[in-house]
Amino acid sequence: MAAADDARVPLPTQWAIYGIGGFSTTMHFMAMTIVPLWVVKLDLSPLWLGIVLGCRPLLPLFLSIHVGVMLDRAGAKRVMLFFAVLGMVAPLLYPFMPWVWAIILAQLIWGLADNTSWIGAQALVGKLMKGRTHYAGRLSFTSRIANVLGPPLVGTAWDLLGPTGAFLLCTVWGVGGLISVLLLPDMPAASPVRTTGEEPGAAPVKGGFRALLPDVTDYLDAFRLAALPTVAITLAIGMMTHVGGNIQGTFYIVWLNEVGIPGTLIGLLISIANLAAGFGSLLAAPLIRVFRAYWLLWFVVWSGIVLICITPLLGTFVVFAIVLALRSLLSGVHQPLVISLMLKTCGGDAHGRAIGLRATANRITSIGAPILMGAIAEAIGIEASFYVMGVVASAGMIAIAWWMTRHPEIHRAARDV
Repeated sequence: MAAADDARVPLPTQWAIYGIGGFSTTMHFMAMTIVPLWVVKLDLSPLWLGIVLGCRPLLPLFLSIHVGVMLDRAGAKRVMLFFAVLGMVAPLLYPFMPWVWAIILAQLIWGLADNTSWIGAQALVGKLMKGRTHYAGRLSFTSRIANVLGPPLVGTAWDLLGPTGAFLLCTVWGVGGLISVLLLPDMPAASPVRTTGEEPGAAPVKGGFRALLPDVTDYLDAFRLAALPTVAITLAIGMMTHVGGNIQGTFYIVWLNEVGIPGTLIGLLISIANLAAGFGSLLAAPLIRVFRAYWLLWFVVWSGIVLICITPLLGTFVVFAIVLALRSLLSGVHQPLVISLMLKTCGGDAHGRAIGLRATANRITSIGAPILMGAIAEAIGIEASFYVMGVVASAGMIAIAWWMTRHPEIHRAARDV
């Protein structure tokens, strides 16, 4: 089956999609390396630190569903070209506008740009690669391996060239994402004319500029997907993995800085994490032949949360690296699983909407987790905030496990991923 699928998806198309995923997610991890270091220079309180670092997913929270609809309706290549250019420009705002409000603006723009490119890469796995787990695993693997190079490069640039050199390197890196989008095959856009209802004779809604604006109906259609237990449970587990992921992307970096880990080694840690996650992505397809997909997904996500929340107990760079590598290996298993489960259970005409819905749900925890952790850190200290977040997230995972036992039919729906 895999060989037949590969024959139907030309290699240039595969590598274009993998390139988009690789360059867009690497931009995220490069930002994860240097933006906390840049923000620390502003001497903000822990709460403000959490707000500035946590605002990056704010625009994706509100616009991911619309972006997914636009990928379905206006054509993925056209939409992704715009955001590839935007992602190249955004890093330049940081060193030349060193004020809190300007950094928040840059976080919003850059977060939307790399999030849109990643949504597009996932949606294309459904549109052009039939949503198979081995394709999603390859996308995750190539994106993770690309991330091995980016963080240590930008960390070294920070140490040798300062903030300006590090952010300029991010802009240069964005050129690769633009080239990958240009290599995509032309995909015709869907008709800009649709009806507001299913009944015959419903009034048409015209295309043009109005079709580019968010539409409440599109959001309602996307949220209706969550009525399916398969989609809803996948969304919930995916949201929980972003609790751990955003602790790793914010206060984890701050903690490393506080215990004296320099920028180059912080970048190396992120590189190690992505290398381990890349190999974890390749394990997803073999593991679902042995374990039920949803229980496997639940286990790797919960384990990853526990491993990031014990960070203050770790004392040396070597121990940091070992624990982060194990956590990231588990996270690598999670990513292709959640992509395939969303794409295969949502229906073939809603890939963009489904991935947009997933991104929206993820952004809720991406925004809330750093702000909540910042508030906890302000009250009882950064070290204790790791432990409190671990307890809260574990309680959430136990609730999801109970929910899964109430819907055994989800396991039948997941057999074809």
